[in-house]
Amino acid sequence: MNAVIDEDVLLDYLNGVPAAAQALDACAHRSISVLTWLAVMARCPPELLEPTRGFLRTFERLSISEAVADEALRLRLASPSLDHARAIAWAAANVNQLMFVTSRRDGIEEAGRNVVMAYEGRRTS
Repeated sequence: MNAVIDEDVLLDYLNGVPAAAQALDACAHRSISVLTWLAVMARCPPELLEPTRGFLRTFERLSISEAVADEALRLRLASPSLDHARAIAWAAANVNQLMFVTSRRDGIEEAGRNVVMAYEGRRTS
């Protein structure tokens, strides 16, 4: 599966959650949005910055194009509980015709066929 990975899956992986590791292992090609990269790096303890940066380099980092921004707005208007960062990541998946791998249902109740609920996680923010 080729997918955009949600922030919470990455944070769970970095915190040793086995289900997150399984979700990442299921992806042949893994991408993240630039906002996901920023969110993960900003939460990283100073002593883990370089190893975390190295780990995130194994993902393609998708920029926020006009098409991604427009799709994120459409998703947010359809689901007001969807936060901006997740809307951008899901929109990047939609625009790039990739799966969106997440562990949180909030904001994606009316998910399209490209959403993979890898496991039932908890909100980590």
